[in-house]
Amino acid sequence: MLSATTAARGTSSAKGKVERRIRQQRSGCNPYTRYWNDLAELQAWTDERVSQHWQRRTCPATGTSVAEAHRAELSALMPLPVLPEPFDVVVTRRVNLDCTVAFESRTYSVAFAFVGQQVEVRGCHGSVQILAGASIVAVHPRGTKERILLNPQHFEGPATDGVLPPQPLGKMGRALEEIAMMTPDSRPLDLYAALVAGLMLLFCVKGFEAIACSGL
Repeated sequence: MLSATTAARGTSSAKGKVERRIRQQRSGCNPYTRYWNDLAELQAWTDERVSQHWQRRTCPATGTSVAEAHRAELSALMPLPVLPEPFDVVVTRRVNLDCTVAFESRTYSVAFAFVGQQVEVRGCHGSVQILAGASIVAVHPRGTKERILLNPQHFEGPATDGVLPPQPLGKMGRALEEIAMMTPDSRPLDLYAALVAGLMLLFCVKGFEAIACSGL
């Protein structure tokens, strides 16, 4: 349900009042008077000054302070929808059979369900967004040192009508994944020993298969 709040009709003198209030706001919160180390410090200082200003100012519609009127309105406000993040580069890519797309000399993973489909890749500030239609299906950090960025969840899940999920990792694959997730100084030697044993067993099996095929 909507409720209407009456307001005075606009007049020529109202323009000057609005401009005067804007000048007062700017003079009371002027960021050009000092040096700022970063945007976070500037944002914290601005929030504090605005909060102090809201405590002093009176809301004409309620008669309370602007801060109190704002707190009372928060409970009645509905959340905003997720707004699209600004981007400076946008391209169209087809998802490869290995569930990846190429963008800015890097490879990014996409959920396997989109293999073969056209997706939109957006270069945003600090992130790469991959969209299918109007939905964001993958997000990766942008401009990283790594050239291949994979999300393990993109290779999991049930099959779709047109795409089967990738084969799950075997024992050796899980061991490699476990080792890769650890820092070098925290990797136990028994993991490397198990990996070497698995490789030796694999080579022996392949060797026997080769001998069997040759008929020796």
